[in-house]
Amino acid sequence: MDIQSLKNFVFVNNLEERSIKSFWNYFNNFRKEHEEEFKATFPDFNESDLKLSVDSVALRITNWPEEGYNHVVITVELHYKDMYAGRYSIVFSLTGEVEDDHLALF
Repeated sequence: MDIQSLKNFVFVNNLEERSIKSFWNYFNNFRKEHEEEFKATFPDFNESDLKLSVDSVALRITNWPEEGYNHVVITVELHYKDMYAGRYSIVFSLTGEVEDDHLALF
């Protein structure tokens, strides 16, 4: 298995930075569109208390064994006030385009 090729794909397509930027877009939309839920989950929210880190980068082979629909999935962990608060996953096509994303809060 060629891990370096996956790392190069992430680097060349700037997927780590794009994942963090996409997270903030999703998070800020959630904050606006679901204000009550946001306040319940993040009381007295201060952006500096939210820490993000890339937890995993995965090549997902779908439609096994035909391999006809494959992606790179990056998962970002969220810690708020030093507590594990959730995870954000973003799915990229093998051409580097965003196909889907999801935020799960705990």
